[in-house]
Amino acid sequence: MLAPLLFGLLWLGRRRTGRYTLRTVTHYRDKPIGRGKIVATIAGLIVWMTVVSLALVPLDNLVFDNFFTWIPFEGAGGSATTYIDGYSHSQLVVTMLICLPLTGFTLPLIEEYYFRGFLLPRISHLRWGAPVLYTVLFSVYHFWAPWTVLSKIIFMLPGVWLVWRKHDIRISIGMHPGSCLLMATIGTIAIILGVTP
Repeated sequence: MLAPLLFGLLWLGRRRTGRYTLRTVTHYRDKPIGRGKIVATIAGLIVWMTVVSLALVPLDNLVFDNFFTWIPFEGAGGSATTYIDGYSHSQLVVTMLICLPLTGFTLPLIEEYYFRGFLLPRISHLRWGAPVLYTVLFSVYHFWAPWTVLSKIIFMLPGVWLVWRKHDIRISIGMHPGSCLLMATIGTIAIILGVTP
């Protein structure tokens, strides 16, 4: 689903400039925040996103158990790694190593360019309502796990608000793909070392 979005953005760039580019179709790319401040902001948001998303797993489980048990989902269960039960160690390692650059970085990066760079600026006329509405829409977009919508709103809103407020997409690029890459790398190392619960 994300590849067509990326190609669509590139196509729009080509229509505007004659070459495939994201520069003319995505906004908030002028780098208004200094290097030191952006690094500190991203580091703080990665910590926020990681800690809060893990802390909200019980909320996700509560919502799932009360409203979504009718949805068959392999990841639902007693631990965060229920979905990998039954696979051999070598299958898990190979799968994680293949997926690491994709789900750990590339796909979240495409989401950032499309959602934060393309869509968010186009609703910025809603003022402070733009990051709130946008965060709700982005959370609902994860339709395959509707029980996580509330927790996604909570841990994504600060980063989205800062991108909207500061007009610097690097904030959410660092936060979202950064935290995904961190968690995917830790998960891959844990599986390689055999320390998953």
